[in-house]
Amino acid sequence: MGNWRLESIKMVIYIFFPVATFYYFNQTEYFEEKVSKKIREMYPPESKMQRKELEHLKNRIQKMNYDKMREEEAQYLKNKERHTSPSS
Repeated sequence: MGNWRLESIKMVIYIFFPVATFYYFNQTEYFEEKVSKKIREMYPPESKMQRKELEHLKNRIQKMNYDKMREEEAQYLKNKERHTSPSS
């Protein structure tokens, strides 16, 4: 093994390294620009045209779902009348 100086240096490194890395990686100034740039690349700002297209698509899907629900309701009522009507 080493003498007391070597052990002291090892202990300082064991304590200093995690504290230094924690300090470095928790500084937002180092990463804020990179992260904001990456976010802008992944999620670009919407244009008014894209917004209108999304609104139109959403309305179409809602109308399709509403029409399908009405069709299923009509089918259910038709089947219900057939099963509840008295057979003569």
